[in-house]
Amino acid sequence: MELNKQITLREFEEILQEKPALMVYFYQDKCGVCKMLYPKVKALIETSFPKMEMLVLEAEQNIALAAQLRMLAVPGIMVYFDGREFFRANGLVTIGELQSKIERLYGLMFEEGE
Repeated sequence: MELNKQITLREFEEILQEKPALMVYFYQDKCGVCKMLYPKVKALIETSFPKMEMLVLEAEQNIALAAQLRMLAVPGIMVYFDGREFFRANGLVTIGELQSKIERLYGLMFEEGE
């Protein structure tokens, strides 16, 4: 879910409660790394973790929320399971690292055969 608007901390917390698995991707339009990494992260989520939702937020538009979440650099990735932060990366992260950080808990949460 790409939101091209500013959201409050309260709205963010409501989204967290609704989604059992959520990745938040903070980016800036002028960030080359953000533009290069985003399609790879999106493809990873769609192919390897289809039950995980992805919330895409423009950092400058959501500067208050980014500050409240202590997301200080872009691209910024935060992974939540059951409303709790499980992993975060500020700046560059490899797809392999991201996949390995997510797959164990994702596998436990969404066991095969569900």
